[in-house]
Amino acid sequence: MAKTQSKKRLIVIIIALLVVALAVAGAVIAKNLNTPTETTTDSAQQSTDVNDTDASTDVDTETTPRPDAPATPAVDPATLSSVAIEPLGITVYYSKGVPGFDFSVERTADKTEYVEFSAAALMGTKCTDDQGVFASIIKNPGDNERQTTTQTVIVGSDTYGLTLAGSSCTADTALLTEYQTAFTNGFKSLTAL
Repeated sequence: MAKTQSKKRLIVIIIALLVVALAVAGAVIAKNLNTPTETTTDSAQQSTDVNDTDASTDVDTETTPRPDAPATPAVDPATLSSVAIEPLGITVYYSKGVPGFDFSVERTADKTEYVEFSAAALMGTKCTDDQGVFASIIKNPGDNERQTTTQTVIVGSDTYGLTLAGSSCTADTALLTEYQTAFTNGFKSLTAL
């Protein structure tokens, strides 16, 4: 009789543990469905689709500037859209009206973090493994990386550099120019999250 009770108790404990494990797994899955995954490991990449809409975006432009920091340019939500790049802790602005795009946060071998912006419509057939990249923003670019940046902006204690992709790989240079102009126009408004 004691063996039967201990078996029943063991079965009840196992069932209770399974129910708890399923509840925790369900909560984790539900949370992950509502928030995008962000990974910043050396070999991992985060990719997110962004589609520009004409809907008004609330952007907090009121900040208390530090005396040693340059003033953050005012953001006009009528002309600029934004995308939060959470792994880098920044909000990137670009001109409204550009078609949708993807971004991925990556890290070089020497730990320099950067975000690449790409669009499937820009993928060409001229270059091997072309991903349709039109721009990159590099966090704290080194001397070699600074040579490729077209603009830089300082946010807090970090410097961000905008690098624009060349037109040799794309099949649609007009669309490439549209994307690059949109990001160039909004780059100086880059802010910390």
